[in-house]
Amino acid sequence: MLVFTMVVVAFGAASAVGAANPERKLLAEMRVACGGSAWDRVQGWHEKSEAEIKGMPLIQNEVWHDMRTLKSAMTSVVNGQIFRKTGFNGTAAWRMGPDGQARMISDESELRRQRRDVYLSSFGWFLPKRFPAEFKLLADSSRDGQAYRIVRVTPRNAEPLELWIDPQTRFVRRIVSGSEYAELSDYKTFDGVCTATKGRQGSGDPELDIVLRVMNVQTTQAAPAAAFEPPKP
Repeated sequence: MLVFTMVVVAFGAASAVGAANPERKLLAEMRVACGGSAWDRVQGWHEKSEAEIKGMPLIQNEVWHDMRTLKSAMTSVVNGQIFRKTGFNGTAAWRMGPDGQARMISDESELRRQRRDVYLSSFGWFLPKRFPAEFKLLADSSRDGQAYRIVRVTPRNAEPLELWIDPQTRFVRRIVSGSEYAELSDYKTFDGVCTATKGRQGSGDPELDIVLRVMNVQTTQAAPAAAFEPPKP
């Protein structure tokens, strides 16, 4: 019963700070529910997924995240051809289209959104020492009959976001940032940590929603450094 003992200890430690810092208590409970100390062993995040957009062919994505720094890269393929590549190397972001030309992103508001997105993709709330952020517990809410606990997260130098948390499972079921949102479901465990394997992302118009399905995740290998740099001309 070692696992049960570890869960009790973790929840007990969280309870000790709960009165003074309810955000920390809830975040600690969420971490335990989704893998606990296994998150400390995660080096890189290598994900393969499929995205569906109404009126478009299926998009196949391959994603790398460096889980120790805010670095991320994604390659999108349509009908066997590279449709788009994007990356963020911790300070600069870039995007490459079908023409093969990499374009640097220098607008600060766009960079703040990039940092937010990479923070989300790296599960930064489970790794606060690596990815500093401010947390604030908001009032509970409900949507479509589902109750939620809500934590507002403001990562360093990034756009803020809200985590909508199922009070029973402690899984994040909804993410909101401005007019953008993502609905998350079908949680599965890979290499000891959990992630949603189905998501619906949008910004208000259901006709433009993106449905994402995660096929596989590997976390035991560090991401290749070259993946985050823009392709050379």
